Amino acid sequence: MEVLKDLFDEKILKVITLFIENPDKKYFLTDVSKLTGVNITTTFRTLNKLAKKGFLKTKVMGKIRFYQLDRNEKTKQLTGLLRKNENNPVEDFVSSISSHPRIRKIILESKEGNSAKIILVGEFLPQEKINRTINGIKERYNFKISYVEISENQYTKLREFKNYNLDKKVIWEKTK
Repeated sequence: MEVLKDLFDEKILKVITLFIENPDKKYFLTDVSKLTGVNITTTFRTLNKLAKKGFLKTKVMGKIRFYQLDRNEKTKQLTGLLRKNENNPVEDFVSSISSHPRIRKIILESKEGNSAKIILVGEFLPQEKINRTINGIKERYNFKISYVEISENQYTKLREFKNYNLDKKVIWEKTK
């Protein structure tokens, strides 16, 4: 990603990365500005430029316009390029924490902009190691990870909720 930052405006990269990381989400102008930390005027110009170039699609409902990643060959190529050139803070977190024997599953509850919410399934998890890893990721990537720890029994009960499909969000699971 550093090479891309040298070549391209960092604000454009922040905006397009938000859409690439959340390809199914639709965003309003103010949402994009808040999530990326780019001022609203620059965000407006960037969104319109990306839409004209075919990276984003727009939809107008009344007076409100929202934006979504346009899934086409251009965005596939750009996604591949960005993913090759960036280290993934969530992947780093998983690789560091998953080695602990009491962690059974890691669930990515949500990821937006520079933060992620994670559910750790297990018993008596190593709080100190988890917090050290999170602090290292915050320093290295300027990325905030919040987490909650639940037991396997709590995980099973959460799965029983009809509108809450945890299985699709599991990003790592201990093999037995």
